[in-house]
Amino acid sequence: MKYFTRELEHIERWKNLRKDLFRNEEPAVKLIGMTTPSEEMVSQGITTETLPAYTARQSHESEGTYEDDLKLNKKLISWGHHTCLEAVQFVYYVTGVSKSLAGQWTRHRIGIGWTFRSTRYVKANKNLFIYPALEYMDSEDTVRAAYGIYEREHQRAMDVYEELKNLGVRNQELRRLMPVGWSTAAYVYVNARSLRHFFELRLDKSAEWEIRRLAYMMFNNAMGVAPTLFEDLMSDESLKLGK
Repeated sequence: MKYFTRELEHIERWKNLRKDLFRNEEPAVKLIGMTTPSEEMVSQGITTETLPAYTARQSHESEGTYEDDLKLNKKLISWGHHTCLEAVQFVYYVTGVSKSLAGQWTRHRIGIGWTFRSTRYVKANKNLFIYPALEYMDSEDTVRAAYGIYEREHQRAMDVYEELKNLGVRNQELRRLMPVGWSTAAYVYVNARSLRHFFELRLDKSAEWEIRRLAYMMFNNAMGVAPTLFEDLMSDESLKLGK
């Protein structure tokens, strides 16, 4: 099931106009790893999703079934007992996001880390650009005109890059020319507690469109593997699919 469908569709209303733009890149999120219980724990029915509740039972030395642990996850979250969520870590590979987004994202400093593509070592002539959504504009002609201006400036940035590179300027200086719309990619390491905090801030309608779009995508991904750790964030009925 996909969530925030209407919100994503609104942000992406002009996506079809971007597909042929100069070096355009669209975002993608891939879960490449997550905390997995040991074979012994798996044999007892413990899963990635039930690991928080299972470990939380230590406080009372209680026992429960798989279904009990899923219910306990929800209770622990509603009680504000979120420490146990740190038992689960996710590793994502995120591509097609801008340097501007990276600047916002790295303000989240607890329980999360990144390995970004290095603009010192990776040459810009291999990189792409992230064009703005312009979702607040209603005129297709105006959006096309705006994209044309962005496209022109991106092409100009690459022309100047090549000109300086031919003079022998090193990549670590050449990267200074690249606009914040330059695309980047990263491996992201985040525990479930910190991922919830990211969602709480960036799913909000007041968040900037690009990081909110990323939050929508990551939320859909997280809900596919551990729904009881995140589904309460959908408590606002206006945000649910089809509402």
